[in-house]
Amino acid sequence: METQQASITTSLQYFTEHDLAVLTLICDTLIPSLDTDTERYGLYKRKASDLNIPQLLAQAIESVAEPSAIQELRAFLSAIESPFINMLLVRKALKFSEMNAAQRIELLHSWETSRFNLRRKAFQAVKRLALMLFYSVTDPQTKRNPNWEAIGYSGPPPNPQKQKTTIRPLSITEDTVLYTDAVIVGSGAGGGVVAGELSAAGWDVIVLEKGDFYSEKDFNGDELTSTERMFENKGLLTTTDLGILILAGSTLGGGTTINWSASFRTPDYVLQEWEAVYKVSGYTDNTYQEALDAVSERIQVNTECVVNAQNSVLETGAKRLGYTVGTIPRNAVNCQDCGFCNFGCPYGAKQGTMRTYLQDTYDRGGRIIVRAYAERVLVERGRAVGIEGYVIDEQGQRHRLTVRSKVVVAACGALHTPALLMRSGLGNEHIGRNLHLHPTSVTFGIYEEPIRGWQGPIMSRIVHQFKNLDGKGYGVALETAPIHPGIGALSLSWQDGQQHKDIMSKIDHLSNIIIITRDTGSGQIKLSKRGYPLITYQLDDYDAPHLMRGILESIQIHYAAGAKIIGTPFAFPLNWSEGEHFDTYLQEVGRHRLRTNDLVLFSAHQMSSCRMGGSPVRGAIDPCGQTYEVQGLYVADASALPTSTGVNPMLTIMAVAYMIAGHIRTAYTP
Repeated sequence: METQQASITTSLQYFTEHDLAVLTLICDTLIPSLDTDTERYGLYKRKASDLNIPQLLAQAIESVAEPSAIQELRAFLSAIESPFINMLLVRKALKFSEMNAAQRIELLHSWETSRFNLRRKAFQAVKRLALMLFYSVTDPQTKRNPNWEAIGYSGPPPNPQKQKTTIRPLSITEDTVLYTDAVIVGSGAGGGVVAGELSAAGWDVIVLEKGDFYSEKDFNGDELTSTERMFENKGLLTTTDLGILILAGSTLGGGTTINWSASFRTPDYVLQEWEAVYKVSGYTDNTYQEALDAVSERIQVNTECVVNAQNSVLETGAKRLGYTVGTIPRNAVNCQDCGFCNFGCPYGAKQGTMRTYLQDTYDRGGRIIVRAYAERVLVERGRAVGIEGYVIDEQGQRHRLTVRSKVVVAACGALHTPALLMRSGLGNEHIGRNLHLHPTSVTFGIYEEPIRGWQGPIMSRIVHQFKNLDGKGYGVALETAPIHPGIGALSLSWQDGQQHKDIMSKIDHLSNIIIITRDTGSGQIKLSKRGYPLITYQLDDYDAPHLMRGILESIQIHYAAGAKIIGTPFAFPLNWSEGEHFDTYLQEVGRHRLRTNDLVLFSAHQMSSCRMGGSPVRGAIDPCGQTYEVQGLYVADASALPTSTGVNPMLTIMAVAYMIAGHIRTAYTP
């Protein structure tokens, strides 16, 4: 172990051997070796460093974090080794390395529950990643994690290897200049649709995707490998304060390749708000409904789906409380109910843009380039004339790429589209602002019968009961999310190693309910010194009561469904067990403050950071999708939505992109 640690230390740019030594002590406090004679599979005796978690954690952070964030973490490692600071926090003038196990736990709790977010942030940075890695890292030979047997996790099913790869991305092996009618930056719900629609109209199209190309044969269902390959920032993207974990696709097909297939039509009250408040015309009549119809038909939206155990829990508990439960439409056909579609569908059942609109584009002669980074839009005399950037080839070599075009479509998502426009010199005040995230939290119940939240269709039921808590269309939706060991471990509260392993050992009996908040508040995209997007966002005081209402309602649903243990999203465990007074527990949860890094928050839906508006005062782009500052430069992705949708937004993004593609065809001749 010492030899391995030394070799890894030399490969690290920021963390020193002393940093790693302290980090190891923290990880082994979070995930300690515990004496037990009854446990069969070694989970309780296994500590973090037995799986090299401290080294893997340091490597992961260095690979994705901004240098300033790494320095903050190093400051934390230094601070807990300060007897003076520890005396102030827990009245013990000792280094962390000099403390016994109980004292180390006490000190970590002082950071975890501190009234200062900077301390809570430092604790969560290590806690979440250490626990996630401990339950998701796999042995290169066996392809399994040694903890899986103990927690009842079966691991991913074997890939059927039946789907044929038909898209062949264009290979770029030298500095290159290409010419086309339209260059589209991004291949997800927005970019894929625009590419398909323009190519159908006879346009020559080039699609640039900064992620790599993985097809059905590559989807192995491994949680850690899949998130590293196909998610933004290797699955470790967060807001700058770590308050919200961001799940975003970064692969061919974007979010449509790794999402959960939910395909909701845009609520009418959302469309009415777009027109009334933001003066976005064309979305409250039949034209937009026809766009929804067309997209739904192409991606084969349907409601034919079995109900797995998690969704059954949601449905049972909600109906016992008298709530209405809806069926979630999905863009999946011949689904094999494997439960791993959030890591790419190996059966080809999910009809994302890779299998539909991008395949159409490719079949019509369109060119698709992966590992392609658009640095800036080329602008001449007020018109967009192309993209300048680079491509990383399969050997890791970088080559300059220039694409000259008649039209440029920015569709690289609500995080990267504003960054691209800002790097290109656009200055509209709404670029990068108004970022909505649908802040999402989670509660869980432990049930007597096995749940196995990694089996069966991920999402099939929804409770809309609380979608309009303010009379203006803002509230929460209750759904379920897939459970896999890594994401489960980082989401669960931590009191000590015993408590966390106790809960993880029951994860095959755990069912979750997620609370998706339609947010009125918003965040912002800023540029780092390297030109990368930085995400700032704080839960708004207006939205917080809605989120809390959702937390309380989901807890009551778990109770009505027969949960034996119920848990909250708060950092320090606030749980209920069968036999305890439930109403008292509910009141205690309701009094809890929703502080940053004191509860787990996710976002799988990023929207509105270059929103449409009837004038430059109201938005960054006009109702046709064209920027107000540069002709021929369009935005056609989630960043174009004027507001958050309150439902999973994939179908909305696709229909808006369909509309914008129609405007492009009308305005320009290929």
